[in-house]
Amino acid sequence: MLANFHLAAICQADEETVLLQIPLHQRLQDRLSVDWEEQRDLFLKDIEEIQFDAGYQPEMQERFCLTDYELPPWLEDQNSYSIHRLHSIGDREEGLDEIKGLAAFAYDEDENEIILFQNFTRGRIIQPGRFLFLMDGTFRTPEATSLSLDRRLSAVYLADREALLFSNFRTVNTFLPLEEYFAEAAEHEMLEVLGHDRLSADNPEHVIAFADQWFRKRFAMLRQSNVLDTYSAMEIKEHSNRYEIEIELQDDTIVFPSEKREAKRLLQFLNEELFRGAITDTLYETNSKRRAV
Repeated sequence: MLANFHLAAICQADEETVLLQIPLHQRLQDRLSVDWEEQRDLFLKDIEEIQFDAGYQPEMQERFCLTDYELPPWLEDQNSYSIHRLHSIGDREEGLDEIKGLAAFAYDEDENEIILFQNFTRGRIIQPGRFLFLMDGTFRTPEATSLSLDRRLSAVYLADREALLFSNFRTVNTFLPLEEYFAEAAEHEMLEVLGHDRLSADNPEHVIAFADQWFRKRFAMLRQSNVLDTYSAMEIKEHSNRYEIEIELQDDTIVFPSEKREAKRLLQFLNEELFRGAITDTLYETNSKRRAV
């Protein structure tokens, strides 16, 4: 059972993040405590904790686990006993548009502090006149702005282990800082990859100019994989024969395409994100890098 349950809003405005308490009537507080406990159980029960890998999409019963996760300054000193001292979001209705996530503070059956997180978007703000509910055979609308809560958690922080568990990086990164764990290649790292002895790029600056987040992630993955250090350009080309990709060689180097579409295909191949179906031999794309057991 979750005890001493309190709810807070994670708000971001002018690049500043603040935590504001969400005052609850006792009956609602008790009901949410039961509801979020069920969500906690669904999120943690029979799961496999795996190390965070930017190139892998967890399966349904897998959770990324960041150990020794350092809570951000606006959250690190908060617990289920301190939330009531925070400013209330009820004092600033305009703050509802600034909510990025919800955090529930409580302690569990073993009296360990736990923080439960839900993602929050503007679509969950209910304005009077835009939401109808049935009462005594008649539809009515709330007289004040309301909030709609999700039915599932986005992340859980276990204080006794200093561990953050989650399954979707991009969702959690909207309300918790995770950038340092997501190694998107900076420009100098991209230049390092493009300058590798196995690659030949005629115009690296042009590649960097069109490199969006997807490209930066793949450059980071390639940099960490050691594929270019392990295999020669000829070996890589030979492996490409079945993957519908044209690799051009120049003096035992792979010519890195200047066109975005071809560059994307090459990065997918080098990062082993292309595979063929075992039965139909159909070529597929995948972002899952989990080894088959």
